[in-house]
Amino acid sequence: MKDVIDYTIVRKTYESYLKEIAYCKNDKELRLVIKRFLYFLKEMYIEAVGEKLRAYIQHHIKISRNILILMRLKYLIIFIYNFLLERLVKELINAIKNFISVI
Repeated sequence: MKDVIDYTIVRKTYESYLKEIAYCKNDKELRLVIKRFLYFLKEMYIEAVGEKLRAYIQHHIKISRNILILMRLKYLIIFIYNFLLERLVKELINAIKNFISVI
């Protein structure tokens, strides 16, 4: 009977996280929910006995970590984009000024 109760609790928790993840409005909120979900998964992995359940948990952990990594990379990509854009704009401005001085 204890197993049935445990699976019911796990199911309800998963459904709760599913709703939270689906309704996140911004990156910060999503990152916090994913971190909490990841913590829940790690705790559940320690308690999990079955190999099939552990495989599911490992898969969910991997996806959650990939989401967090991608969210961190987003800021790096934006920084590189802004740096390159600024450099190219300055180069274009200098080229235009150079052309004007030649005319």
